[in-house]
Amino acid sequence: MLLPIQTSGSKPPLFFVHGLYGVMCLGPTFARTFGPDQPLYVINADGIDGTRAPIDDLPQMVRGYVEEIQQTCPAGPIRVGAMCSGCFAAVEIARSLQAQGRETGPVILADPPPMPPGVAAQNRRVDRGNPRIERQLYQQAERALLEHATRPYNAMPFEATDPGELHLATLAGLSSLVAFAHYVPKPFSGSAALIVSAERAPGFFHPQMPWHKLLPGPRLVHVLPWHHQDLFRSGREAVARSLKFMLEEAAAFEIVTESQEERISA
Repeated sequence: MLLPIQTSGSKPPLFFVHGLYGVMCLGPTFARTFGPDQPLYVINADGIDGTRAPIDDLPQMVRGYVEEIQQTCPAGPIRVGAMCSGCFAAVEIARSLQAQGRETGPVILADPPPMPPGVAAQNRRVDRGNPRIERQLYQQAERALLEHATRPYNAMPFEATDPGELHLATLAGLSSLVAFAHYVPKPFSGSAALIVSAERAPGFFHPQMPWHKLLPGPRLVHVLPWHHQDLFRSGREAVARSLKFMLEEAAAFEIVTESQEERISA
């Protein structure tokens, strides 16, 4: 579910994808830091506001998000970013858009998990047909969404005090959780700009962890001195400033990487 946060501005629009539980609620915080010349759209999980059926398959989610992006911005360069587990969706969105000839610049990834959820065999075995597992996942998603709703700076796409809206949002969050748990990522050779928390940096940079194979292309990495959860809470303004820098430097980063590739091929 694509929501416009700021539609004015001459810069390439940024489409920022939700995390594990289906909400991208920091849009207003980011928009204030980006300034009035940066268009910004956030993508929440389908069904989070009860208007669509939830989706628990990541490739299907990505197809829907790509379609919404193309409808919203049918021409010109764009940027794609995401937070936490949503980074895997952002990579697939960028891959799909690039295959369609769209200029996306480096995909922007804000603190992806050191280990993709789908790499763990126990996650891929998550069975929603088991009532006990379904109930546990539902409770997990509900707790996470309610916790997000307690933060005054978060813009929630549903009313957390309304039991009916909360139930529908929780079903969407549960489906998002399952989609990421079942997804096994593939290498992405395009350029990437990353924000990594100090907590997750050792796992991200470790040569035996997956990201060296998943992102074999050019990478620009900013490490910020927060734990993962605090990064999007007390560190949210620093995240927004880092994102702004990445957006401003995206064109230069692409030029540098292209020239490097030309020298290698020569």
